[in-house]
Amino acid sequence: MKKLTEADFQDVKEDLKHGHISPDTIRSGLGVFMVVSLIIVGLSFYDVVASDTLIGWKNLFLLWRIIFKAEAVLFILQLMLIIFVKGRSNWSQIVLSVSYVIYTYKMALDPFIMVSMFAKNDGAYEIYAPMILMIIIVGLIIHLYLIRRYFHELKNKYVEKDDQVKSEKGNVVFVVMPIIFLLASVTGFIIRNQLLGDMENLFILGACTVVFIGMMIGTIEFVIGAYCVIRFPSFRVNPSKEG
Repeated sequence: MKKLTEADFQDVKEDLKHGHISPDTIRSGLGVFMVVSLIIVGLSFYDVVASDTLIGWKNLFLLWRIIFKAEAVLFILQLMLIIFVKGRSNWSQIVLSVSYVIYTYKMALDPFIMVSMFAKNDGAYEIYAPMILMIIIVGLIIHLYLIRRYFHELKNKYVEKDDQVKSEKGNVVFVVMPIIFLLASVTGFIIRNQLLGDMENLFILGACTVVFIGMMIGTIEFVIGAYCVIRFPSFRVNPSKEG
């Protein structure tokens, strides 16, 4: 397989400078992510410390307390990125591009913190935890596969048309099959543990799953953009003369 060069990523180049993964757009996106995450994590934290909660901060497992403290640190860093990383310099573009990927992952995972706290307060966390873990693993598998597939297809983009059709079919099958497996497994969990009466948490978990899988697919574009900005100087907003 041939080595990838700048020419293979020309479709990404314009978006990095003036499109939806340009520095200005990314800064706005980070602001939206922060507001959404603040609401989600805020609801989760409130469920822990509310006067009528069954959880309580002091009774919360150490790992969860570390997670909430890490969330606070990440919020502060996110705010600093939005306020202080301005202009259209190369270093700011690299910082924002990498940060965008990290905070997209964070926002995709935040709803599962909320579901976990709701389940803890209802005394059903031990039942929901395996389902949440399975959903995250399946989403990450799909995400990593599609990234690998993207680079693989770039290296083989001159293959015959029939091979391209087979490749696309294989791509669809690999994405669909884990989702079917996930649905079957979660349905089995629900029936086996008699959770059909807990429709509120099930509905929230279902919505979180759809958003998570969608973001794992959509984040690929941000990952590719960050990769190009780091690897190819000519893709930056102020390319070097050599680029």
